[in-house]
Formats: sequence, structure tokens, C-alpha cells
Amino acid sequence: MTERQESANEIVIQDLTVHVGERMLLSGASAKFPAASVTLLIGASGAGKTVLMKILAGLIESENGASRDGHFEVSGQVRIGGLDILKSGSRRTRPTGSADSSGSSVRPCTGIVFQNFALFDELSATDNVRFAFDHGPRRGEAPADDGRPAGSSPARLLEEFRIPARTPVSALSGGQKQRLAIARTLAYDPPVIIYDEPTSGLDPENSKRVAQRIRRAGDEHQKTTVVVTHDYAHLAEIADSIYLLDPDKKCLTPLTGSELAALAEGMPGAGNFEEGSTRRARRPLRERALGAFVGFLEKSGAAVETGLLSLLFLVPVWRSLRWGLRYLRHYLGLVASPSAWLYFGAAGMIAGFVSTHFVFKFLPHKNYTEPLIADDLLQGLGFALYRILVPILLTILLAARCGAAVASDVGNRVYNHQVDALRSMNVVPSRYLLTNILYAFCIATPLLIGLSFLAARYTSLAVYIYNYPGKGANYWDSNFHSDLRIPGEILYRGTVWLLAKILIAGLGVGAIAYHVGMRPKFSGVDVSRGITTTIIGATLFVLLVHFVFAFLEF
Repeated sequence: MTERQESANEIVIQDLTVHVGERMLLSGASAKFPAASVTLLIGASGAGKTVLMKILAGLIESENGASRDGHFEVSGQVRIGGLDILKSGSRRTRPTGSADSSGSSVRPCTGIVFQNFALFDELSATDNVRFAFDHGPRRGEAPADDGRPAGSSPARLLEEFRIPARTPVSALSGGQKQRLAIARTLAYDPPVIIYDEPTSGLDPENSKRVAQRIRRAGDEHQKTTVVVTHDYAHLAEIADSIYLLDPDKKCLTPLTGSELAALAEGMPGAGNFEEGSTRRARRPLRERALGAFVGFLEKSGAAVETGLLSLLFLVPVWRSLRWGLRYLRHYLGLVASPSAWLYFGAAGMIAGFVSTHFVFKFLPHKNYTEPLIADDLLQGLGFALYRILVPILLTILLAARCGAAVASDVGNRVYNHQVDALRSMNVVPSRYLLTNILYAFCIATPLLIGLSFLAARYTSLAVYIYNYPGKGANYWDSNFHSDLRIPGEILYRGTVWLLAKILIAGLGVGAIAYHVGMRPKFSGVDVSRGITTTIIGATLFVLLVHFVFAFLEF
């Protein structure tokens, strides 16, 4: 490489100060990671390596020194190829789970090979690599002659790393997943690659093999490589330089071989990060109650604002039409899968059976009243099923079944760092996730509820004919639809109102499932709680929509 190319991949950290809550991780730290070399960043567990890694990768977005979520305060400079990635506008500056208005790309700086690989489970190995390639700085160019280093096209990378092309990700071994994660990052073609704890949980032999793989990938593809780890025993031999994140001195200290050997007795600051060390003093009950009430009001207002802003994502600003449609297909499959059709169809049949059977079975003074009001009962039954019973029942089931499915999908993407993987490839997650979730609910909600009404209607007919065979289907049809059919019109009376309320309910369920799913997830329990929260919140929202429309519509 020329000197100019090498400097384009160099990382320079200057006067970097990082606060997490009330705790300071770094104070005026400076370091230089040479271009096209391997730099080891080590430190005790809890020292802040992951935070620094996310800063280098642009995953902690800040503005005027503070992150948008309020948890981090970052000042100083982090330059990659001369570009200060901490400056507003030099890289993404949007908070977690949100997006810019255009969805346009900015200059990519770093790629990450995550500790748990963060592969896209719903895609094949080939599509994982293809996704990164299509969103790279040279996306859209022909793979055969794209100007990238030899072996950087998807097919060549899969061959180079000996990854079966069509095997589902879930069927790959641990070593294959790691090689696929490296291949995907190389396909994105960033100048800098960060490895997060690449030897965690491996035996010595496999740790050496992984270390050699990292070194070889950096040399062959001419990448600046940063390895973040607390296990340096098998990685030090491949490193050109080693830095210690020292939690006592709050700085990045370069280490020589002898200094590294001295660390065998223990990392500085190890064991100093008790959970309670950053807790604030407990406030009096009155203050906590007042704070909880104010927090509830703030969260309620923020929820309303977030819901309204979610409508902006109905504009499909996708960096790739191919992948935008792919995610739309994925979420349509979740919301309107064959099992959903059976589920909603069965619910409609139950609604039709219960409403028809019990209305006529428990009619007071049946022998006297039935001949007088049978016509009105069928008329009211048709009206109630179409305008009230089926919409309410089925949108509640939509909130429970489809809302839970989407919340689980998004929550697992957060928990498994797939959302961070999207951001590391300069993709605004909400453009592929939220936009397509909203579209999936827009398409599926009318179809599923329409199917349910058809099932309810024909079940009602079958029940009525079974109980009153002498009346006939024509008698049932003329009375059941007498308040619904409009002469000369295709749509039933009130269809516009019906579509309005079920679409609003469906969009609300989708938005709630997405935003709850996008909250931080640190365990499978958090994912489960997110599903429960989505079901409760979405159900309450659906009931509120029907309550409001009851006053507006009737």
C-alpha cells in the first residue's frame, strides 16, 4: 500500500474522555492504531472496552459531547482516515432505533465481527455476505470486476473461508459462523475491522487458529484490525501494537512485551466494578413517587410523539430495493403466515357460531317473539358482526398473535446484536424493520379481518340453516345483509369507517411491537418481557381505538 492509502486507514484517538452515567471510563486518552496493522486493545472485564469499541464503530452516536440516549458523554477526537467520527454529521448522529429522514448513506468507517457473530438468522450464508456487499461503499458495482481486493466479492469470500453457500445459518458450526461473520464484514469492505472478544470460550488450539485467521484476513485484504479482548494470551503474538485500557489511570497505555508479561498476575482495575458502585443514593418515598408520576407523563407524551412520527416511515426510503422487498416479505410472513390465516379463520367461525346460535337459542319467550323479530335479529346480527364484533375480537387477536411475533423478532435482533450489525454496515435499522412492519400490518390487517368476517358470515348461515331449515339461505341472506348492502355499491355500508379503525389499530400494533422490541435486551428474559409488554400495550391501544371510533362512527 502507498503511504497515502495507509494513512486513510489509520485510527487516531486524541484527548478522548468518556463518562457512562456517573462513572468515568477515560480521561484525555490518546492513542494511534497504525494503518494495515493489528492492534490489540485489552483490559479487565468491565473496564470499558465494549464502550470504546462502540465509539470506534460509530454505534454510540453523540451530539455536542453527549449521546442522544443520555447514558454517555463523549468528548475529544476519534479520527479514521482523517475523519473525526465524533463530529455531528461525520457519521450517523441518530439515536438507537431511529433514523434520518432520507435514509442516505454516509462514509463508512468500521466493520465489526461481533462476539456472538450477529448473523442474520433468516438469511442463508450467501445472503448474509450479499447483504453486506450490497450496502458497502461500492454497492451496485458488478462483483466480477469491482475494484475491490481479490476475493472480496460474495462468491469468492465464501470460497476463501470455506463456507457452504446454501446452508442456513442455524445449521452452521461455531467455526463456520465465525468465518462467515469475518467474510460478511470483508464483503462490506470497511477500511477498519474490529473483532469483539474473538477467542472467548475457545480452547487454546482453537484460539490460536482464530488468531491466525484474523492476522491472515487483515494482511490479505489490507485492513486496519483492532482486536478487543481480555484474553490476550493467544492474540498477542499476531499484534503489531498492544494498548491497555487502564481503569485506574483512565487512559490507553501502550504495552511492550515485558509489560504485557507482567500482566499475568492480573489486569489493573480487575474486581473494582461492583454493581452498586455507581448507584445513586435512594431518594425519599415522596420524591420517588413524584418522579415516577412525572416520568409517566413524560413517557406518555413521548409514546404519542413516537407513534405519530412512526407514520413517516410509511415512506419506503430503502438503500436497496431488493433488500427492502426482502424484509417486507419476511414481515408479511410473520404477520400473515398460513398459521395466521387458520387462526383468524377459526376465530371468525367461532364468532359466527356463538353469535348466531346463542342469539336464537336464548331468545326470551321464543315461541312468541321469534316470528315477530327474526328479521330484525338477523339484520342486527349482520351489522354487529361486520361493524363491531369481528373487528374488535380480531384486532385484539392481532395484537396478541401478530404483535407478539413481531416483538419477538425485533427483540431477538437487538439481543443478538443484529441491529448493531445493521448499523455497523451504515444501514438505518428502522428503514428496513419499522417501515416493513408497518406495511405488513397495513396489508395483512384488512385481509385477515376480511377472512374472519367471511368465516363468521358463512358459519352464521350454516348454523341458521341447521336450526331453521324451512327458512332457507335466501331468507337469511336478505335479512343478514339488509343493513349492510347499498344498492348499486360493491362495498358494504360503513366499510370506510371499518377500514379506518382496523388500519389505525394495525399500524399501532406494529409500531408498538417495533419500539418495544427495539428497547435494550440483555437476556432472553428481557425479550420475553418485551413480548408481554407488547401484548398488553397493543391490546389496550386496540381497545382505545374502538372506544374512540364508537363515538365517532355511531
